[in-house]
Amino acid sequence: MYICANENGVSYLGWEDQEYDGPHYEDNERIAKYLNEAHDQLEEYFAGSRKKFSIPLSINKGTDFQKQVWAQLLDIPYGEVTTYSDIAQKVGSPNAVQAVGSANAKNPICLIIPCHRVIAKSGELSGYVAGADIKEALLNHEGGMWTLFDNSMT
Repeated sequence: MYICANENGVSYLGWEDQEYDGPHYEDNERIAKYLNEAHDQLEEYFAGSRKKFSIPLSINKGTDFQKQVWAQLLDIPYGEVTTYSDIAQKVGSPNAVQAVGSANAKNPICLIIPCHRVIAKSGELSGYVAGADIKEALLNHEGGMWTLFDNSMT
């Protein structure tokens, strides 16, 4: 994973295969602090001792709609899932399910903004920038509650 930060917080967190198209910042003490905090919190998450991230975020890109979607993603609790259509409803655009999916794909701070917790209404693990295998592994890491959701849909 790649972590980037600026003077205000973490500005990018992406998987190795993703392309980073944002600015690059010179190192300074404040940025180093955010990078170290993010690294430590990610290690705690993967060790199973962190369920909520508390690092400041600094999102300097995206449309208003995308930012609304990303804000909704922050409200999805650890170990739980929601659907693209539920997010579309919450942002006041119930017919914008595909746009929600597109916003998820452009999430600049994956994992911390948990786009992996959004699944298709059918329960399918569709659309994750790092691939369905990684999405499934993250959901299983968080307790596998998505399987209960999937079974309730049938």
